[in-house]
Amino acid sequence: MQIRNAGLAQAWIKERFYPDSAPMNLTDILEMHRMITVDSDLKDNIPGRFRTHFVTVGSPEGGGVHRGAPPEDIPRLMDEYIDFVNSKKPTQGTHPVIRALLAHFYLVTIHPFGDGNGRVSRLAEAGILFQGGYNVHGFYGLSNYFYRNERDYKLILQKCRELQPFDVTPFILFGLNGFAMELKGINNFVKTKLNRVVYRTMLVRAFNRRTGSRRRLLNQREWNLLEFLLMETAPTDPFSDSPSRRIKFSELREAPYVQAAYRGVTRRTFFRELTRLGQLGFISVTKNDASKDFVLELDFGAIGRY
Repeated sequence: MQIRNAGLAQAWIKERFYPDSAPMNLTDILEMHRMITVDSDLKDNIPGRFRTHFVTVGSPEGGGVHRGAPPEDIPRLMDEYIDFVNSKKPTQGTHPVIRALLAHFYLVTIHPFGDGNGRVSRLAEAGILFQGGYNVHGFYGLSNYFYRNERDYKLILQKCRELQPFDVTPFILFGLNGFAMELKGINNFVKTKLNRVVYRTMLVRAFNRRTGSRRRLLNQREWNLLEFLLMETAPTDPFSDSPSRRIKFSELREAPYVQAAYRGVTRRTFFRELTRLGQLGFISVTKNDASKDFVLELDFGAIGRY
């Protein structure tokens, strides 16, 4: 139910908040809460309504215990929160990512609802990022980073609340680091996809390039093998730093495709053609000292050579 509600709320955020859209208001915050907790049947929580009871969150082992705002103060604090988020000073002149992180921190610190405070804080954060022109649910959602680093997230929240006035610097730095990591992941994703598209185009050029009257730079079997490797070495995580998965020679040799493609010829032919592809720079071959096996991966430097 939470997953369904979160998906609907994220779609609503994307429609409601866009560059130059109306500033966030209290009705928006209440609607976010209603959407993510509706039909969830949680105790002491009314979708779209502020809590009317005292609440504490956290634990000593999790960095400390935080007491949410007294229920009688919540309406006033939330009015002040909206004024703060939309004020010319201190937030409007800052970068949208910092504004979004400030909105997140202070909402989850007030803790105005019986449940879903973290999710509403991340939705408010996403709304401000959308208004700033950042497609947070396409790739770089800060909420993904916070979920992946939940323990550090909670510890830093508590650290920032130790003194009053709050020192939000550690939380801002933590969030900015996450945003930079998400952007790096996008860069890796684009490079990985682009390299593979251009590599495939380069293979066509290499296959059509003649080195003699009856000889091409790549023969049909070599071209097919590189096409197979292009698929087999696609990284498991396209956002990782590695543009290509490495594959062991023994694993490749026993692959059903290779067994079928090289049926009727000796293993020496397979090894010779693989060696030639390495010499031409289409693949790189290294030896794994631990397994004593050779390891292959695509060499995208071939794009510039051919």
